[in-house]
Amino acid sequence: MSTNETADFARLPIKWIQGGGVAAFDNRVGEEARSRTQQNSSITALRLFISLCMLANYHTGQVRTTYPKLIALSGMSRPIVARSLKRLVEEGLLEKVDKPIREGSLLQLAGWEDSFHGKLPKSSLYDGSKTQLLVLHQFEYSALSLYALKVFLVICAFRSSKNSNIATINYSTISRLAGVPIHQIPSSLNRLYHLDLISYKQADYYDLGNQMDRTNRYLVRGLGDRWPAFNPDRSNGKPSKPSKAKVAAANSFVAR
Repeated sequence: MSTNETADFARLPIKWIQGGGVAAFDNRVGEEARSRTQQNSSITALRLFISLCMLANYHTGQVRTTYPKLIALSGMSRPIVARSLKRLVEEGLLEKVDKPIREGSLLQLAGWEDSFHGKLPKSSLYDGSKTQLLVLHQFEYSALSLYALKVFLVICAFRSSKNSNIATINYSTISRLAGVPIHQIPSSLNRLYHLDLISYKQADYYDLGNQMDRTNRYLVRGLGDRWPAFNPDRSNGKPSKPSKAKVAAANSFVAR
């Protein structure tokens, strides 16, 4: 892979996400009341961050761009893009921008030197377009849009390349890292599902002894993997026989 232009996915720095940095993009500051202004600022900043990742050189994290290109890509106006750039600088995700973006101006995304990184699916986010991230345009100014964006980034950060791009993570962890109320997670997941950004599965009967939340396996769409790879026994046509303890747990669950 010589440049980011040849990849069907974009690189995503994830250390800040796994450290709870997404929670800073909220609809309130500290203990203050919820603010629509703060909510919209967080939505546009996250949309622009994803846009910059899509443009960034895969190896260096550098972005050579212009305002017109960012406006078209993100679906936001020039003043909003300018404010979002400033917000990303304040949150430490982008190096300081000292002057207006001109033709060929270079920006540097933070976290590119980290050993581990995630992936953003280009095919899903562009959705057939070459110049616009059409799916991102669907995240309008609402609390649900903010929550869904944050949950999506957390899922992408926990996607395992060794497990068919599946992220295994429970509601409590998503809530803590994303800063999303736990009761808002199901609606956020449904939003991502209907936008074809993820698919998810609930635990099967043989997992009833697991104390994790029922819905805890997520597949990031657009990265080329399918669900059958999650269960090697079934995908190989060799279903394993459940243990007596698992059968008893299933029978107990049904009896309720």
